[in-house]
Amino acid sequence: MKAERETFDRLLAHFLADRVGAVFDGRISGVTRVGLFVKLDETGADGFVPARTIGNEYFRFHEERHALVGGSSGETYRLGDPVTVKLVEAAPLAGALRFELISEGRYEAASRRPRKTHAARAASAPRPRGGKSRKRRR
Repeated sequence: MKAERETFDRLLAHFLADRVGAVFDGRISGVTRVGLFVKLDETGADGFVPARTIGNEYFRFHEERHALVGGSSGETYRLGDPVTVKLVEAAPLAGALRFELISEGRYEAASRRPRKTHAARAASAPRPRGGKSRKRRR
C-alpha cells in the first residue's frame, strides 16, 4: 500500500511539473507547526505550504484547534478550510509538491482577547508595596 501511494505521488508530481505557476483550488488536509498540507480539488494531489511563506507575520500552531493563527492579525488557517494555492515547485522523484497560498485565511472575532474596560484596568493595576501608605502632607 505504501509503495502504491509513493508511486501515485510521483506520477502526480510528474504530471504537474509542467504546470508550475498554475493556480489551484483545494482544502487544508493537515496542519502542523511548520506549515499546511493542501489536497487539490482537481487532481487529489497533496502538497505543502511552509509556514514561513504565509503572510507577513508569525503564525502560531494551535494543536487543539488544528490551526495556524497569525500573531498580530488573528488570520486563521484551519483543517478543512478551502484555499487557493499556486504551485511553486514539483519534485517528481520525491513525489513532492510545494505551494504558496493565494487566498487569505479567516478572521474570527473569538480568536482575539477581549479588551479590558477602564474599570477592569484600574482594578488590576499594581498597588504600591510596603506597609506604609504614602499620604500627602499639607
